[in-house]
Amino acid sequence: MNLEKRIKRHVTGRRQEFFAVTLPGFQQLCADELATVSDTLAAKQVISGGVSFEGRLSDLYLAALHCRIPVRVMMRLARFKATNFGHLKGKTQEIPWELFLAEGVMPVCHVTARQSRLYHTSAIAGHIAQGIAARWSELGAAPEPCQSQVLFVRLEKDAVTLSLDGCGAPLYQRGLKPHTAKAPLRETTAAGILSLAGFTPDDALIDPMCGSGTFSLEAALMAKAVPPGFHRDFAFMQWPAFRPRQWAHLQKVAGQRIRRLNHPLIQASDSDEKAVAQLRDGIIRNRMEDAITVSKADFFDLQPQGRPPEKGVIVLNPPYGRRLTAKGSLEGQYREIAAKLKSDFKGWRVALLVPRKHLIRNLGLSLKSIPLQHGGLNLVLLVGRI
Repeated sequence: MNLEKRIKRHVTGRRQEFFAVTLPGFQQLCADELATVSDTLAAKQVISGGVSFEGRLSDLYLAALHCRIPVRVMMRLARFKATNFGHLKGKTQEIPWELFLAEGVMPVCHVTARQSRLYHTSAIAGHIAQGIAARWSELGAAPEPCQSQVLFVRLEKDAVTLSLDGCGAPLYQRGLKPHTAKAPLRETTAAGILSLAGFTPDDALIDPMCGSGTFSLEAALMAKAVPPGFHRDFAFMQWPAFRPRQWAHLQKVAGQRIRRLNHPLIQASDSDEKAVAQLRDGIIRNRMEDAITVSKADFFDLQPQGRPPEKGVIVLNPPYGRRLTAKGSLEGQYREIAAKLKSDFKGWRVALLVPRKHLIRNLGLSLKSIPLQHGGLNLVLLVGRI
């Protein structure tokens, strides 16, 4: 049987198992989001690292194109037991790599091992590579290293799981802006926070400590119905099973749903003039003037706009470690933020990132507390209505 027929029978013509990797705490959001992208996609299991789901290869395309929450999406290739390196290499060699990778491609191997007899990650990666190379040699193909294809190898209690990354660059790279800010909030994290705050595409949003503008740009994508993967490429485009015409159709359908807003719903501001200028350039470059206005302003001078004042969502990611006012302490800064919210934003929904749990005690805000990880820090997200 020729290769195209084998690919159709074993890859495109049958349901596959996939795994969407998420930030801790965002797994259910991811599962809910996956349920909206395709009628043929079925979430199977929500676990600590993400969500497993089944579907056609086209469902992988749709998940990468439309999902805002996951960091990456992978296709499961194989599961087997391996208690020694010979067995690991042999089972890897048996996999029909020609169905999943272009001829001769040697993917980068990322290995994790836990409670297994094979635990040296470099040696595991080396024997996996030997198995793939042996398969290519059987087929008369010369193995060639390829940095754009990544194979995730997981060993747990001697059980090996091989998963091929479908994304390439992580999904938080939307293709809209460079990550110029120090430890910028990732777009996937911003999307999750906006969702937890109850933001919808028709809501007003105030982002008064916008920094590099991640919240504002992510909210603009939502408001304009721009798929988060619309402006970028993916690793699956290099797979032999990839169908460019099918992808072009999915993009065309998605593009027809993009809307232009009658007036901006998102108000971004910051006291840092450089950050404001960079965000303004990004808004113009990405044609989002219909969704976002940006200005240099201090949060404590802001007032909700409209008569009566329009209510929506206010999201705050304060600059930890920098004084917001002349009063100094971090505790004092957060008390001032809470007082401002209670004074001028009553009735608004809020998402407030807090760097330390003890800071919540004296804020006087009746908000839900959600643990969150960002940039190696354990933060707390406060969400609710003021």
